Amino acid sequence: MGNKDIATKKYMSDNVRFADVFNYAIYGGRQIIKHDMLKEISAEELLLMEGENGKLITRDRVRDLEKMCVIKKSGNIVYMLLGIENASNVHYAQPVRNGLYDFMGYADQVERKSRENRRKGNLSSGSEFLSGLKKEDKIAGIITLTVYFGDRPWDGPRSLHEMLSIDDKEILKLIPDYRINLIDPHEINNSEKFMSDFRYIIEFMKASGDKEKMNYLLKEKHGVYSNMERDAMVVIRECANINIKIEEKEEKQDMCKAIDDMMKDAREEEHKVMQKKLDEKQNRLDEYEKEIEELKRQLAEKQTA
Repeated sequence: MGNKDIATKKYMSDNVRFADVFNYAIYGGRQIIKHDMLKEISAEELLLMEGENGKLITRDRVRDLEKMCVIKKSGNIVYMLLGIENASNVHYAQPVRNGLYDFMGYADQVERKSRENRRKGNLSSGSEFLSGLKKEDKIAGIITLTVYFGDRPWDGPRSLHEMLSIDDKEILKLIPDYRINLIDPHEINNSEKFMSDFRYIIEFMKASGDKEKMNYLLKEKHGVYSNMERDAMVVIRECANINIKIEEKEEKQDMCKAIDDMMKDAREEEHKVMQKKLDEKQNRLDEYEKEIEELKRQLAEKQTA
């Protein structure tokens, strides 16, 4: 796992931020999911696959983040499994990747409920024994968000159908599609709907690479960027590819000062490089002058002789 993946996973594991991105994706920013509604669950999922000679082999698949959420709405209780896949680069198989995680999650729920029903003797009909489920059994819905932290807009497929080498609509209508739920900062124009500091990461990523926009942002939001959470600043450093210094022992960081220091260091480094080139050229010039003087001396000696 690279630095970008470590930074984004640690950042999004915070329940406030986790709830924030799902409130944006599901409810348009309305604060329905609260941070204390989220319960950490194991992100490890086991996949059975057929290997050589028909033998079953097992492979572990691990989501970046997954939490259980219980929502009470209009007198109803809704159970959901919420997963996040952080992406620091475009993944051209993301629909298959996310779909695999989701259906493994559904298969795991069916298996658990089936074991429970068989243990308790809850099954009565042949169909129930076949599936392990009672007719009225339900499983929790799974929502996976791909949170993209790349420095360029997402250009990968957003659905399974986009990945297929088929464009026949009559065939495609019989192939179930799977669409990813993507949060790409480059496409978001209503960042004010985010309530956590993820909003400011979005705004920074959008301004990154444009000096004029960046200067305006840091001036307009100076109070925010001069007092950032350390893990948010680490995400910006890793994903925006800027060489800023972060105080390891300080939870609050001054992004504005860090960028000023970075630019100052860059100017000093540029000055050193230019000075070095100037010194090298001056040394070569001095050597040429010495060679010319020596040639003049030799010529004078020959003329005298």
